[in-house]
Formats: sequence, structure tokens, C-alpha cells
Amino acid sequence: MKNIAFLYEKESLRSQRLFEVLGSEFNLLPVHNEEEAKKLLKTKFNDLAVFIIDTPAEKPYAKRLISSIVKKNTFMFALPIIALSDVEHAIDDDCFYDDGVVAMIRYGDSKRTILQRIKNTIKFANATSFDDFSDMLKALPSLIYLKDTHGRYAFCSQSWHHLYDPNQSIRGLTDMEIRKDKKNARLAQEKDRRVVKSGKGMSYLIKEEDEEGTDYLQIIKEPVKDAKGKVTGIIAIINNVTQEELLRQELRRKSITDELTGLYNRNYFEEIAVSYKGNLSVPLTVIIADCDGLKRINDRYGHAAGDEYIRWAKDAMKAVLPAEAKLFRMGGDEFLAVLPHTKRAKGQAYVNAIVEETKNYHNDQFALRLSAGSYTATNKGQSIEAAVSLADKAMYRMKDRQNAKSRTAKKTEKK
Repeated sequence: MKNIAFLYEKESLRSQRLFEVLGSEFNLLPVHNEEEAKKLLKTKFNDLAVFIIDTPAEKPYAKRLISSIVKKNTFMFALPIIALSDVEHAIDDDCFYDDGVVAMIRYGDSKRTILQRIKNTIKFANATSFDDFSDMLKALPSLIYLKDTHGRYAFCSQSWHHLYDPNQSIRGLTDMEIRKDKKNARLAQEKDRRVVKSGKGMSYLIKEEDEEGTDYLQIIKEPVKDAKGKVTGIIAIINNVTQEELLRQELRRKSITDELTGLYNRNYFEEIAVSYKGNLSVPLTVIIADCDGLKRINDRYGHAAGDEYIRWAKDAMKAVLPAEAKLFRMGGDEFLAVLPHTKRAKGQAYVNAIVEETKNYHNDQFALRLSAGSYTATNKGQSIEAAVSLADKAMYRMKDRQNAKSRTAKKTEKK
């Protein structure tokens, strides 16, 4: 119940009746002179909703008192002053509008009129304070808004360029009516419904793209509740976190990417291997490839040539493997490819195609040679590590065959 200060100097039948009217809706704090009024203002100023002065024209200190209240008012805590008058003093009391009185009630008005005028005065004072406050919010880099439980905007501190018309008022409109990106608009409505239904706040990140570029926006939503705990709306803040998100993405990219080849690295394989446990997309084929003779090239031509040799191997595998294949450089001269929903025959065909593709990579000093092997898992419960181990054995079998061929060829040349 809101507190109302009521200044009157003498008991009367009409003041008693007004007490009864106001007491039905408000908590009355009576004062009878200037000193009592000043003491109340000093101790209860921020707890008061209205200050009513009975016939201020009769009180020589009324202007001083009103002036002190006006000086204490701020945009956050403004105490509206109402003059209580009668037919005899109405004209003189009207003059106090110039000093800071914002409304007037009269003895003889109906109960409904008196209560409604006081409520309207409180509402207007709050609205005025909020307007001043909203102007201050526009200076913040973040966007702050209020919505009702139907997702309609009640207030927005500033506009942003992801709207159809950044200059239009969005009050009373929904995200689907004002936003260019309908996917994000639907997401906003879905999140709003969740906040209203659960009564709990949330935070999430969205990506907004238009002709002005790409923005990453962090949206924090909290429910607005009444005194009984019922959700009556949503308050939210939007922070532009584009620079932070781009930095995060770059750090993430570097943490999971091999610097030399741009492929995924071993760390990322070990990370996603957890998601494969008991959940292989069978048939799933694993291909292991190994650069043959890398140490010899490093020793004879230098590590720059060795790096080029490794990049050739990456290019050869990417030229053959489908786009959905995940390709990793596991370290040194070893590569790993994971191909979901790929049967054994198709996996072996990829191995043969990779070996054939290496013939396109050579220079005057050396040519690319790879050994490769594959294994196809058909049981979704099989571990990815086991599949990699079996593919690795298949690769070494090819390497042994190629080494044997090489040795045979050398013996033939000697003869």
C-alpha cells in the first residue's frame, strides 16, 4: 500500500471524511505544521507516493515547503504535490501550479474522482521519471528493451540496423513484424515464450548478417514479475560482442587446427572421439595415410621442402575425399580421415584413388609417395580408437608391400 503524506492544520468533518476515502486505498501519514512536514520529508521522502496539502493558500509556509520538495525531486525519485482545495479558496490555490503543484482535488468531489486523480498523478510522475531514465539509457552501448508476455515491445532504449526500418517506432510490435532475419525473429519469440512459461531468465548468442556486415549479439532475458510472482513481461539487454566472438572463434580455430596444413589436429580428434563412443554413424570408414620418405627429404633438401611434401599429401587427400569427410593431421607425416556412412568397398576405392592422385605431385627433386589403409566399422558400439588402430595396420601392410616392391626393383636394376 502506497504512503501518502497529508498536511492539514485542524480537524474538521470534511478532513475526517477525506481520511476515510483515502484510507481505503492508501496508507496516510498525517502532519499538521511545517516542522512536522519537514521531519517527515527528511525521514520518509523516498517512501512517499504523493504529498497532499490542504488549502495551501491559507498557509504562509506553503511556498517554502513546496519549493523544498521540488528541490529534492530527481528523475528517479519525484514526489508529486497535490493541492486540496474548496470553493472558497479554489482561485488562490490554483496559483500554486506555478510553484510545483501538479494536480488538485476538491472537497466535495466523489470518492471515485479523488482516488482516480491521485492514482493518475502517481502514474504520471512515474512515467515522467521513466522517460527521463530512458533518455539516459540511450547513452549506453547496450540496447535495453521491455516486452509484454505476448512478445510485443513496450520500450526499447535505441534502434539497431537489423530492423526493416530503424527509424520506426517498434512499440506494440513483435519481432516477426520488425526484424529482417526471420530465423532470429522466430528464435526470439521461442525464447520469450520459454521465459514467460518458466519464469526463469536466459542468455544466448545470435549472429545477424545484412548489407552492413556481420554482428554477434549476446541477448540476456529476465522475467518481470508482479508482487505475487506472476510474470508480466520480459526485460532484456543486447550486447554487441562481435569483437569478442571473432577473437574466441579465432582462438578456437587455432586450438583445433594444424598450422601447416589447415586441417584439424590431433587435439580435435581426441575431443570429438568422445562423441563417437557408442554412437558411430555406421558404416563408418577410417583412412590412415602416411608420407613415405619424409625423413629423407628433410635430411637432403631441408625442412621447407619437407613442409611442402606434407602439404602435397594434404592436397592429394582433399582432392579425392568427399566434402563430408573429416580430415586430420595427426602429427608428423600421418593423416587420418573419418568418413561416416561409407561402406568398405567405397572406403577402399578412396584409398586407391589417393595413391593414384599422388602421381600428380612432384618436382625435379622428389615425388610424393603415400601409404594408406582403411577400415570400415559396421557396429555403432565399436570404439573409434579400435577402428583407427585397424586402419593403421592396413596402412602398414601397404607400406610393407611398397617397400618390398622397391627392394625388388633395386635388385633388378643391379642385375
